[in-house]
Amino acid sequence: MDETERRNNYRVDAPTGFLREVAVWRDRAVAGNRLSLEELGAPDAVGMAGGGGIAVTDVSTRGLRLRLWADVARRLRFESGGALPSGEMHVYLKLLSPAPCAETRYCTLFLGARVTHVEHADGGVLLGLHITSRGVPEKADKAFRMFDAGRYGVKELTRWCDEVARMGRGILPAPSPGLDLEHLLAEIDAVHACGDVQANRN
Repeated sequence: MDETERRNNYRVDAPTGFLREVAVWRDRAVAGNRLSLEELGAPDAVGMAGGGGIAVTDVSTRGLRLRLWADVARRLRFESGGALPSGEMHVYLKLLSPAPCAETRYCTLFLGARVTHVEHADGGVLLGLHITSRGVPEKADKAFRMFDAGRYGVKELTRWCDEVARMGRGILPAPSPGLDLEHLLAEIDAVHACGDVQANRN
């Protein structure tokens, strides 16, 4: 496997605290590769800093794995077994860069995805997603232009995965376990979410 192919197959665990925001939409039709905010509407589920019922457990250049709490799984209609859903999902991600001197502090992406795996475990659902498209904001309208990303993945995710891998090898500093004042409300959400998970397990 050459370097390009290896990087295209990167998969890393998502370190706690590096997911700042995640939002999920189900079954939004995209006509002519264009999706307006009016057509997109409000997300079906939202998480802040790993709270709110959604967590990203690992990331690759071509896919994501999400953990959905039971109430979010029901809202997104993943509460029962059976055939994989055929409708496309859309995911918004705001990931904090692990690199202390990164040009941009955040990696923000709007992605189209296909569900490839559904596993019921630990009072929720593990959801495997293959990225099929990425949305680029239009300059003159409140809309996304969707571009194919199924074959080569998303270069920003490749860079983010590379930074996380370098952090894991000690090349970059490990994430601080302390409080991030810039995201105080998200930090509070995350603490409450962790407390709820522990209570459900006990």
